[in-house]
Amino acid sequence: MADKSKAWAVGLLVAVAVVGLVAGAALEAWIGVGRGRCADRTTYSGYLTRELHLSGAQHDSVVAVLHRHQPKMRAIIQVVRPQLDSERALVAEEIRPILTPAQRESYQRLLDRDRAERARADSTAAAQAKKP
Repeated sequence: MADKSKAWAVGLLVAVAVVGLVAGAALEAWIGVGRGRCADRTTYSGYLTRELHLSGAQHDSVVAVLHRHQPKMRAIIQVVRPQLDSERALVAEEIRPILTPAQRESYQRLLDRDRAERARADSTAAAQAKKP
């Protein structure tokens, strides 16, 4: 019975981690508009344009709205970022023992790549914020 409970707990933990990663990526894409993000990354304005079949003028208007709200969104993210980072670290520490040694190495590379992407996005955002 304890093994079944443990399996459920691990499954729930993995599900929460996946949801957190997806939600984090979506939020980063949404507030990442105009940050000079990689062209292969989807922006929220691009997502809306594709899904809603926005005209060029509509797309430009949506981008303007997002740019207008970007500083406040960025400020909010900066407030909660330490909590998110702390929770990410806890999740990673709980996932590692579940993995094989080879999977742990791959998982660490994924975490490092994600951390580097967040750092690039943050530095790009800081540079964009300094522009007049």
